Amino acid sequence: MKLRFTLAYGAALAGGLGISAPAAAEVLPVAGIYPARVDDAAAIHTIAIENFSGDKGVALSFAITDRLENVVIEGAPYFQLVPTSDASVDAVMRGSAGTEALETELDDKRVTNCTKRDKEKKCLREEVSVYECSEFSVTLYPRIRLIASDGTEIYSKRDSLSASEKYCSDESSIPSIESMLDGLVSSFAGTVRYDLAPVFRDQTFRILEKRKGLNKEDRKLFKQAVKLTKSDIGKSCEMFGALEQTNPDNISVLFNIGLCAEGKGDLDAAEHYYQRVLELEPGKDYPTSGLQRIADRDRAEAQLNIHFNEVEAAADAPTE
Repeated sequence: MKLRFTLAYGAALAGGLGISAPAAAEVLPVAGIYPARVDDAAAIHTIAIENFSGDKGVALSFAITDRLENVVIEGAPYFQLVPTSDASVDAVMRGSAGTEALETELDDKRVTNCTKRDKEKKCLREEVSVYECSEFSVTLYPRIRLIASDGTEIYSKRDSLSASEKYCSDESSIPSIESMLDGLVSSFAGTVRYDLAPVFRDQTFRILEKRKGLNKEDRKLFKQAVKLTKSDIGKSCEMFGALEQTNPDNISVLFNIGLCAEGKGDLDAAEHYYQRVLELEPGKDYPTSGLQRIADRDRAEAQLNIHFNEVEAAADAPTE
């Protein structure tokens, strides 16, 4: 059985789009679940994360644990983090995180200050202060592997992440090597999270506002529809749809209808309109981006079906 993942906001949008878009620009909202970068992780439910080796290994294992524990999809935790001794574990994550720190001397900083002025505030005497400067650089070398219970490698990643800060002796605080490394640890942990689990995104995208090719009356209706994106999205989308009959090949009309459909969660209709726009204007990025978003959401739905269907199958299995 294929599950269809419908978010709560999707029902509100489909029911008439009675919400307001941000007032800063003529945009329409699009919200949905987008895929993990690694499809094979969809079948994993329970993960045990070992304490990694290396200078920042333990910190990285804790950071990844926190990120994965906080993944919630459809109101439910996506992963369950368990001890390595747990018999139900689907996969074990192993890894390491080495570090390197370097301080490099830079040219001195010279600051000229006036130490004496006359009555007209003209500088009579200057003093040059010289301050030693350095650059602190750190590099994190993380490496992780996610191994299934049958020994299959599901996912692996290694990287080299660097950061640097400059410091001169006239400044109040010296850069913290540990803080810089912690920032790199957090960044890598975030990458792992998006590699392994889908993500919900609530975004807005600009409509097309060009009225070229519309007759005088339709130009007025189009302008009204554009204005209504800030106050009544449902009415705005109805007006864009009404304009299609007399303007079946107008790029702006077709694209905006597609964006309305995408916002409502009608991805088949959105794909249809974006494809029509692309046929009329080959190579344009805005319909191409729309089609890519739809492909991504289809991929996310496939991942969620694998993930949650397996959970349901396990829950429904007969017990002796």
